[in-house]
Amino acid sequence: MSDLSPEIKDPKCLIEAVNVDKSYSTKREVIHVLSQTNLKVLAGEVLGIVGASGVGKSTLLHVLGGLDQPLTGSVLFQGKDIYKQTNSYLDKFRNSHIGFVFQFFNLLPDFTALENAMFPALIKNQDNRSARERAEYLLCEVGMKDRMNHKPGELSGGESQRVALARGLVNQPDLLLADEPTGNLDHHASDQLIELIRKLNQEFNQTFVIVTHSQRVAGKLDRVMELVDGKVSPTKENLII
Repeated sequence: MSDLSPEIKDPKCLIEAVNVDKSYSTKREVIHVLSQTNLKVLAGEVLGIVGASGVGKSTLLHVLGGLDQPLTGSVLFQGKDIYKQTNSYLDKFRNSHIGFVFQFFNLLPDFTALENAMFPALIKNQDNRSARERAEYLLCEVGMKDRMNHKPGELSGGESQRVALARGLVNQPDLLLADEPTGNLDHHASDQLIELIRKLNQEFNQTFVIVTHSQRVAGKLDRVMELVDGKVSPTKENLII
């Protein structure tokens, strides 16, 4: 994504998991997490993934984001299998095309909100001025204009997650992967965060994949898939909004 300016795209496949298998071995057994898993993420959508605790939702996000290579199968980004490319390609893919948001924020405690939001841009070797301007813009977008110079210990959970969201978007990713982003928030802060995600999606056509255990959250998203027994399919339950 070249910038965060509003644009209209055709609903085409941005990233796709094809027949993905992933398992982990312990001393006693082999745990099959993903089994011939298939998933298409369309450009510009807010996709939810639900499922029981421990079923492999986070693993699926990590596979999509280039963090955890599947045993078999492919992950196609704009038609190219990311795990058949060089390590330098994977590094660039993760740094330039993917943003991450986690349940427990993962903010650096000694850095201000602004410095935390800037950090991925600096890792990508952007100059300090450009990184600062981008981070300031995004923090304003997520309602943190007056809290930029506060450290994580001075922020509420909802505020911390807004900073994490700005950080996830600072490198202008094509896709933002959010792992239980409301899991550590109360209902009010959770609703505010989802409203903010919807705003960013509608204004900038930003694509999101959100893992959640909350039917209430899932009911506010464009499309919801359920992970059961290693396979993904449209959810059959009525979601609570």
